[in-house]
Amino acid sequence: MAHGIELKLLGMVYAVIALFILAHLFRKGKFDKRIGYLFLILSTFMGFWIFAPMMPHQLQMLVLGKAGGRGSPLPMVFAGLLLFIVFTLVFGRLFCGFICPVGAIQELAYKIPAKKLRITNKTLQFIFHLIFFIAFIVLGIAFSIAVLPYLGFEDFFHVNTKSPFFYVFAALLLISVFIYRPFCRLFCPYGLLLSLAAIKSIFKLRRNDKCIECSNCEEICPTGEAGRDDSKRECYLCNRCREVCTVDAIDYLRK
Repeated sequence: MAHGIELKLLGMVYAVIALFILAHLFRKGKFDKRIGYLFLILSTFMGFWIFAPMMPHQLQMLVLGKAGGRGSPLPMVFAGLLLFIVFTLVFGRLFCGFICPVGAIQELAYKIPAKKLRITNKTLQFIFHLIFFIAFIVLGIAFSIAVLPYLGFEDFFHVNTKSPFFYVFAALLLISVFIYRPFCRLFCPYGLLLSLAAIKSIFKLRRNDKCIECSNCEEICPTGEAGRDDSKRECYLCNRCREVCTVDAIDYLRK
């Protein structure tokens, strides 16, 4: 058990350090594709190696009132969950974008060349996500039913190919090639909490005075959050908007 706690702490240390490095690079305008790939690969590796930092799983354990995976005590689980909500209030969804292994591997899948499909109705997407979140809470607290194992990401990262739920997440990952982050945007309960925190985040990707309203950023954004007045609730800071901007009109700015 002690070894499990040490690994969880290693995952938390990685997550915190990675988040501050990413925030610094975004603020200085030094983030690029190579750095993005580096963190996506590192985070995916952390998921397979030590199943950390897996905050959706930790939230599931908290709702069930059990210790976190591999021996993490509840106070540590609660502190970790709260910590990244606070970080999101400051830096936006950098954790979801590049540090969470579930998000990272979906981001890598979406980078595979293929015809992309968009979820264009953000309201319906949010309502579905909210309904799933409510079911997750009610089933966990009232009936001690864990919902997330049925989506299979734990079995997938543990490479438990004997479990049928391994193939559920594998299917979601295949869908991720065509639709941006289906697990994050439709099912992840912790992701919903972070999306609400992101609305009030201090730092966001915002247009500056150089903007010529060409709409390139809006056309490339996989979540439809690149508009001038969009809340950035579903902005994963993927940086696609900055990559296509021809006049350097998007910065990682305070309010």
